[in-house]
Amino acid sequence: MKRITIKDIAKALGYSVGTISKALSNSHEISTVRKVEIQKFADEHGYRSNQYAKLLRKGRTNIIGMIVPSIGNPFFSQILEGIERELSETTYNLIIMQSADDPQLELKHLEMLYQKGADAVVIAATGNNTSLKFLERLIGEGIPIVLIDRTNYEINTYKIGIDNFKVVYQGISQLINQGRKKILFISNQSRGTSLERQRGYIQCLRDYDIAFNSDDLLSIETSQKRIDVLDQLKKHLTDLVYSSTLPDAIFTASDQLTYLTLEALHTVGIAVPDRIALIGFANFQYTNIFQPSLSSIVQPSREIGSQAFAILSKILDSSDHKITKQYPTIELQASILTRRSSE
Repeated sequence: MKRITIKDIAKALGYSVGTISKALSNSHEISTVRKVEIQKFADEHGYRSNQYAKLLRKGRTNIIGMIVPSIGNPFFSQILEGIERELSETTYNLIIMQSADDPQLELKHLEMLYQKGADAVVIAATGNNTSLKFLERLIGEGIPIVLIDRTNYEINTYKIGIDNFKVVYQGISQLINQGRKKILFISNQSRGTSLERQRGYIQCLRDYDIAFNSDDLLSIETSQKRIDVLDQLKKHLTDLVYSSTLPDAIFTASDQLTYLTLEALHTVGIAVPDRIALIGFANFQYTNIFQPSLSSIVQPSREIGSQAFAILSKILDSSDHKITKQYPTIELQASILTRRSSE
């Protein structure tokens, strides 16, 4: 069925297009009797106002773009939940895109959001220089950007995450206090978080007078296929077994690496926590049912999402739609859940 328009209503009722438009907008210029007549006809014939066209006339689309590596990752899906929980009561629409940590795909998504006229962007950026420059261009054109999770980039914009240095320091300290001295640190290659997390690891070792060995740092490109990341972990752990340099503990610096490392340890036959203790970032809410139950660093993911939207809605709903030059970096509190795997 063809969608009825204001012109169709005007033709059917014998009024001008302007009169119909004003009546449907509840204008005081149109009498109550006439407004009732026109609205009744519009309702009976399935008329729906074109909100998109109205927004375009105001220079708005009410579109907020969100780019994350993977919504299959519980951490990012929970951030999405936090945004949608706030957004559901508004007129904003969220476009969700996955970068798979691929810089080229990320840039393609950013360009598409720009072409669609997105009013704002929330992004867990790969850190690719070209993408960061594109984000700076968007900011320069008055489009607010919020960096989530991966905040350690030299770009002046809103940032929401955690104190990565602090929480890693606390996790490593916990392992050391349990007698674990040789700790393998496994991280991804995201500049947005990995450097600060590594720094927390190294500083904690030094503060406990434990010599830092660069061989105990394993950096993995997690944009590869899951099976390829798992194979790398299994090979590295197998090599450590044969070289008799098996660590006392492993700290994993991302959700994906935590789950895959636990799987790799089981596959290789290394008992947790008897031979190796394990603790890492993990926002999966059922880590207590793992075998063994998984010690994890839990980030306030839903709050990250809700605060990101709060920042954007405050800017977008303001009369002047201005972006402040004082960009806050919000660091929320992560928590450590100690379970069987790190005992």
